[in-house]
Amino acid sequence: MEFVLANQGMNKPVHTNEKTVAIGWVRAIIAAAQQLGAAEPELLDRAGMVALPVDPLARLPLDAVVHLWRAAVELTGNPAFGLRMGQSIQPTSFNVVAYTLVSSSSLREAVAHMQQFQHLVSDGGRIQLLEKEDFAWLVYHPVEASLPFSPQQVEAVLACSVALGRWIMGTGFAPSRVCMAHAPISDVQVYREVLGCEPEFGGTFSGIALPAAQLDAPLPARNPELCRLHESLARQQLASLSNSETFIPRVAAVLQQLLAQGMANKEKVAALMGVSPRTLQQRLAEEGSSFIAVQDEVRHKLALQYLADPMLSLGQIAVLLNFSDASAFYRAFRRWTGTVPGNYRRANGSTEAATPKRQM
Repeated sequence: MEFVLANQGMNKPVHTNEKTVAIGWVRAIIAAAQQLGAAEPELLDRAGMVALPVDPLARLPLDAVVHLWRAAVELTGNPAFGLRMGQSIQPTSFNVVAYTLVSSSSLREAVAHMQQFQHLVSDGGRIQLLEKEDFAWLVYHPVEASLPFSPQQVEAVLACSVALGRWIMGTGFAPSRVCMAHAPISDVQVYREVLGCEPEFGGTFSGIALPAAQLDAPLPARNPELCRLHESLARQQLASLSNSETFIPRVAAVLQQLLAQGMANKEKVAALMGVSPRTLQQRLAEEGSSFIAVQDEVRHKLALQYLADPMLSLGQIAVLLNFSDASAFYRAFRRWTGTVPGNYRRANGSTEAATPKRQM
């Protein structure tokens, strides 16, 4: 996985032992800066970046993102940039992690998922849950590389936590307290508006506090079956990051996102990864595979996962896997397993909850 930077002596590939940040978070920083008047080309140039990768699973060095933060604050001229960025965050910036959070049964479970899958978003911090008296504290611990974080980065995480809380629990969500280890850098009224409570500064840590009872209250969109599916996809993405020196896991991860959208062709995958279709095939061939073989393996693994969900009919699974029709899914599944999907589902203890359909 490579991302080339200019200046700052950082013309080198990103390796897995370096602290990195997911491209979704980086794009959210740029989008917020654009809303406040900064142009993307100037922003990238000021940060010493040549261009952003188009691969949706690309990652940038943490220090490069610190340079981007500094450039965004300078070009927008807005000391509240971190608050505004966190306030405007979209769930898509967190990829599958966001959907794992919202489908969790409780806020406690959502926090556990965030801790488990933090690496998919950024290596620049960790979240700690502390329960003290009537409060549950979500404490943010910055994890720096070689460059120190700006206060705006910390404020963005806190504002983002509030935005995610509202997305997960509803618009009525509001923290009881918000503490920051640094001094105020913006008008206090901006903090009140974004965070929804009176800010506290100069503490020993940065975090938000909620009534402890909210931790175990059922979430509005809880869905255990869907949550398990998202957890599985998130674990696969974590595994692919651990093997990011190879190309096959990256192609497989992109395919997982595109299959259900009906766009899982070689040209679309290559475009999202920032390479030509020819280069895509060459890289896969170097690792002893091909696009068709990777697509077939991804479909096989996802088919087994989907069949474990009794709420999905066989026809729906065929659509999710981007087969032309149910018969094509049937033939592929028989080739993979030696049996038909319905028999496999019954043998593994899962039956459809929907109206019975003709066995394929």
